[in-house]
Amino acid sequence: MSSNQRWGGPMTPARNRPRGNLGWLKVAVLVMFAVLAAQLFRMQIVDGAEYAQRAEENHITQQTTLAARGTIVDRNGEPLVENTPAYAATIVPDLLPSNPDKRRAIYLELERITGTPALEIASRVSAQEADGRGFIEISVALHLTLEQALKLSEASTDMPGVRLDVSPGRYYPAGIEFAHILGFIGDQTAEEYAVLRGQGYALDEPVGKAGIEAAYESELRGQRGIVQAEQNAQGDLIRALGSREPVPGNGVRLAIDAGLQRYIYELLETNLKGDATNPDAKVAAAVVMDAQSGKLLALVSYPGYDNNVFPVTADKEAEYKALLDDPRKPLLNQALTPSAPGSTFKLVTSSAALQNGTLTPDVSRTINSTILEIKGDNGQIYPFYDWRAHGTINLYDAIAWSSNIYMYMASCGIPGEYRGLGKDDETSGAILGYYARQFGFGAPTGIDIGGDAAGVVPSPEWKARVHANDNPEDRLWYYADTCFMGIGQGDVLATPLQVARMTAAVANGGKLLTPKVADAIIDGDGSVVRTIEPEWTLVDVSDKNLAAVREGMHRSVIYGAGLKASQPGVDIAGKTGTAEFFTEDGKFQHAWFTGYAPFDNPRIVVTVYFDFGIGGEKAAPLAGQIFQYMWEEGLSDGSP
Repeated sequence: MSSNQRWGGPMTPARNRPRGNLGWLKVAVLVMFAVLAAQLFRMQIVDGAEYAQRAEENHITQQTTLAARGTIVDRNGEPLVENTPAYAATIVPDLLPSNPDKRRAIYLELERITGTPALEIASRVSAQEADGRGFIEISVALHLTLEQALKLSEASTDMPGVRLDVSPGRYYPAGIEFAHILGFIGDQTAEEYAVLRGQGYALDEPVGKAGIEAAYESELRGQRGIVQAEQNAQGDLIRALGSREPVPGNGVRLAIDAGLQRYIYELLETNLKGDATNPDAKVAAAVVMDAQSGKLLALVSYPGYDNNVFPVTADKEAEYKALLDDPRKPLLNQALTPSAPGSTFKLVTSSAALQNGTLTPDVSRTINSTILEIKGDNGQIYPFYDWRAHGTINLYDAIAWSSNIYMYMASCGIPGEYRGLGKDDETSGAILGYYARQFGFGAPTGIDIGGDAAGVVPSPEWKARVHANDNPEDRLWYYADTCFMGIGQGDVLATPLQVARMTAAVANGGKLLTPKVADAIIDGDGSVVRTIEPEWTLVDVSDKNLAAVREGMHRSVIYGAGLKASQPGVDIAGKTGTAEFFTEDGKFQHAWFTGYAPFDNPRIVVTVYFDFGIGGEKAAPLAGQIFQYMWEEGLSDGSP
């Protein structure tokens, strides 16, 4: 068989001629092109304007969804905050009509509903568009009322590019007793946003402004969600392009016991009444600290305030103004505000004298008068006062009975009889200042919520600097400066928290603890993510010398000036303080008591302060009641 025949016969012209079905294919192709041409003609010529408008009005948008902030609970799990809806009006500039008149109408309607001026809205939209970020939504008005939100929700259907945004807000149901601890959240300032935008914050994302809300912002915040989508002019989703779900923030479990916090606040509030020498107290504070870990079981400032007033909106302006105008300054945390510590400072003076080797616990002095007369360099006699004639006392009883004259002897010395801490007045002041700073005075405590003042530990250098523009004699350090410092008066200033921290260091054998309000970071189920560990430094005083100070504190509550702090079944050691100060109305006193229990196994420190009162009469009894409450409620070991 030839090759031409092998595959079906010879390759003749007749066998290779196209068949009739190819003709039909040509016809079909021509018809398809005709249909396509007609469709293109319709889309481009007949309906071209409509499709162009659709293309203009369909945009890629990026919307953020704020994560729910983490919860804050007390040591027993009681919720102290709640997440609630927060309403805002937002605009996506790219979805607004291009017609200027239509835009202006939308801005005016938004002004009517939200109160934000139309010109301001227009300016912000223009700035966003000029920045090439018209696809990202911007906030027009935050913190809308429910009535405003409902009006906007209804009106937004006729306002392309406008929507009602609902995000997590914050409500504080715990009460005014917790305001200084919890703080509040609020809108970012321009300065804050300049920093936070680099950390992924949206401009409309609220941030912690004070207290736990601010200190643990990074934990509480969570991660915001992002949705990229194609939307039409009405804001309707055409298709989703990508998304990331919001991740709720972690929570914070506090060391604070809510029941104890409320109990102490009420106790302070109901014991403000004055006496024959002092008017009613205006402000007060109390600190309850674990003597071994520094965890705070209570941190009370009176008066408190309602932190639901923040953020300040139109309907809350009067309430906020009332807070600002209140002479008691309720926004100020009194537990972190310094004043003269009075005789509580004698614990530092005693420790300094013992460690310095200038006296021992058994060194005695007979004090048969309330006045110690000291002859000055100018030959003039100056009286230094005590509050009673103590008779013959040693260091233990000088602490117990809070003797001023004995503490003069221990700090500045008594000329011709007993040398002070140093070879001269300045050296004595410097040595006492060194030990004061060892116990944490003169510097912030490092409390995890921040906001505490450093107070003042005076020194010759400090006095020269502070009085640099005053008379030359005012810059000098005198014998009296060291003496008054030794009894916690003069220029010494300390906060109730600093006094509590000092007391804990005496009680626990020399650990100067960093106070902590938070106990742990927890997840949404309450499981511990991270424990807040104790921190401390060591005080440069031996435990042997601190033991002598503790013995004096014990005697104070057994039979001394702190007797009214004593409670059945609770072995308390403590120190009173009554710091004199002068106003245009006369001489008054601050009332202090600081102590710990049990005496032989220190677990709990309690410090109480009133701006008016006598320590042994006003502060000591309340401290005793706090100890008693804790023992009755099973809080005596400081653990949850």
